[in-house]
Amino acid sequence: MFNMVIMLLATLNSEPVGTNDYRISRFILSNLKDMHKYNISQLAKACFVSNSSVSRFCRKIGFRDFNELKHQFFQWTDIADTKFMFAGRREEALKDSYIDSIIKNLQLLKESIQETELQQLAKDILTYPKVAAFGSLHSQSVVLNLQTDLLTSGIVMDTRSRFQEQLEYIEEADNETLILLFSRGGSHLKRFLIHDLELSKNNRPKIVMISANRGFRNNKYIDQFIYYDEKEGFTAYPYAFEAIKGILALEVYMQNKKRGWNRSV
Repeated sequence: MFNMVIMLLATLNSEPVGTNDYRISRFILSNLKDMHKYNISQLAKACFVSNSSVSRFCRKIGFRDFNELKHQFFQWTDIADTKFMFAGRREEALKDSYIDSIIKNLQLLKESIQETELQQLAKDILTYPKVAAFGSLHSQSVVLNLQTDLLTSGIVMDTRSRFQEQLEYIEEADNETLILLFSRGGSHLKRFLIHDLELSKNNRPKIVMISANRGFRNNKYIDQFIYYDEKEGFTAYPYAFEAIKGILALEVYMQNKKRGWNRSV
């Protein structure tokens, strides 16, 4: 269900106001708890669109049809209590307990992530002719910040916010392309796995995943896996990814400077 919400928000944020896809995504997000009661005709009528527009929308965000999308709504629960929970939370001292928990997670990051892996990734970023990075929600904001930071070192990095466009980019990429996946729990990769990525055996991109979920270390699509540790909760992100992004941008800058490459803009 959470993955579907991510896809709906990405659509809402990228579509012009008033378009069919904007209206459909906004209506669904505003009525998550009641969507299991709707059939395709009722949803189309509520959004002032045709049934075929709803079907196209479903395929566009990664579902086979409306029934597959509708199935997600039976899993919806109020996630507020879970979302805003973190270790050590104290209502009488929210500021202090919140910041203390962030610091503890950053300490876990410091102890767990391997500097040599980030150095190798920085080297690849400088070496590959084409670089792209993808995330979702919190991690996508980090990707956009990385895009800006890398430009300072002369690296023009591609990114896409919509799931379908990310999927198409990866499947069309060749062996001159480096792709970074920022996914804290791995949900981003699960979305790709649903579609079973169609990658060329002899001309495929190098895919690097940065995640706190060890379960994806040996995934068949991942060429390099960079793991970091953290305590789950509201203070887990985006701070760890922001720190990783900062270290990576610094590594690229320093390596670029040492090599004497005049790529800064």
